[in-house]
Amino acid sequence: MQQIKDIPEFVNREKEIKQLRAVLSGRPNLVYFVYGPINSGKTALLLKVLDKLPENYVVFYINFRWKDVRSIEDLIRVMFKIKRGKFSEETADFIKELLKGGAQVLKKLKSIPIPENIFDLLFRKVDKVEDVFSFLEEYFETIKGANLTPVLVLDEMQTIKDIVNAAEVPVLSGLFNFLIGMTKEKHLCHSLCSTSDCLFIDLVYSSARLEGRAEYLLVDDLPEKEALKVYEEFGFEEKELIWDYIGGKLGDMVRLFEKKKQGYSEKEAVQRMLEDEKRRIKWLLRLAKEGNKPAPALKEIKEFLTIFKEFYEIKDEDLNGKVLKFLIKENILFYNPVKGTIRPQSQLIYRAIKELA
Repeated sequence: MQQIKDIPEFVNREKEIKQLRAVLSGRPNLVYFVYGPINSGKTALLLKVLDKLPENYVVFYINFRWKDVRSIEDLIRVMFKIKRGKFSEETADFIKELLKGGAQVLKKLKSIPIPENIFDLLFRKVDKVEDVFSFLEEYFETIKGANLTPVLVLDEMQTIKDIVNAAEVPVLSGLFNFLIGMTKEKHLCHSLCSTSDCLFIDLVYSSARLEGRAEYLLVDDLPEKEALKVYEEFGFEEKELIWDYIGGKLGDMVRLFEKKKQGYSEKEAVQRMLEDEKRRIKWLLRLAKEGNKPAPALKEIKEFLTIFKEFYEIKDEDLNGKVLKFLIKENILFYNPVKGTIRPQSQLIYRAIKELA
C-alpha cells in the first residue's frame, strides 16, 4: 500500500504570528478582532500563538463553534467550567487556591474555572450578565495581582450576537463595554475576538462604542508564493492547475488532500470540488426562483453575480444591499468592512460564479 503523506499540522504565517505576538507582548490597550474569510486558518493561528506564550500568561480560550448558544444560561455554561468540591465563596480566594499549583493549572483548561457555589449563585441572579462581568473583572484582577497576564480569547463570537438579557438588551453591547474596560481602561486582560462572519465584523466596525478602542487583524487566504510552498507540504504536484482552482484557501487544500486519499487525481479532485460549489450556487438560485424567503429575486442575484465575470474584487459602492447581505450570509461572498471591498469567499466559488453567471 502506498504511504500517504500526513497533512501539515500548521502552515507557517510569520507575518500574522509576529503581529499577534506584538499585540500580546505589551500591556492590554485595545480589543483585537481577528477576522477573515471562511477556512483561512484563523483558529489554527490563534492556537499556535497562544500555545507558545511565556509561562506567566494565563489563557482562557472559549470557542463558540458548534455550540448551541441561544440564551444567557447557554452562554454561561459554555464560558465556565464548574470546579466541584469545597472552595471559598470569595472569587479572589478561589483563584488564589487554584494558583497554588502554578499558572499551568489554569492553562490546561479551555473554559474559565468557577466554583460550583458561585456558578449556582450566578444562575439565581435576575441580571446574570452584569454578575458574570463583575465576577470576571475580579477574576482577572486577582490573576494580574499574582504577576500573571490573563488573555481572554472568544472564537466564533458572532454566534452570541442575538442573545438578549432580561431587559431585552443585546448581551453583545454589554460584552463590548466589558472588553473595553478590561483593555483600554483598566489594562487588566488581553482580549482577542475571532470571527469569519463578515456581517458581524461590519456591525463591530461601525460601532461608535468601539471607535478608537479596537483594532482588526485580517487572516486572509495565502498569496501565491506562500500557497505554492504549502502545496509542497501537502505533496501536491500540479501546482499551476491547483492554484487556478483553489488559490490560497487552506480549507480547500485539505479537501483536495482528502480527495487524493480517496484515489482521485489532482485534476479530477479540483474539478469535483468545483462542481460542488456550482451545485451550491444553483441551489441558492433555485430558492430565489421559487420565491423562498429570505432569498432576493432571481434576476437581482444573477445581475449581481455578473459583476464578478469581469472583476475578482470590487468596492462596496452603490450595490444592491439586500442581495449583498444574502450572498455574504450564504458564504458566497467575503465582505471586508475595513477595506470596503467584496470578493468571492474562495477561488473555487469565483470560478463557479464565472461559469454560471
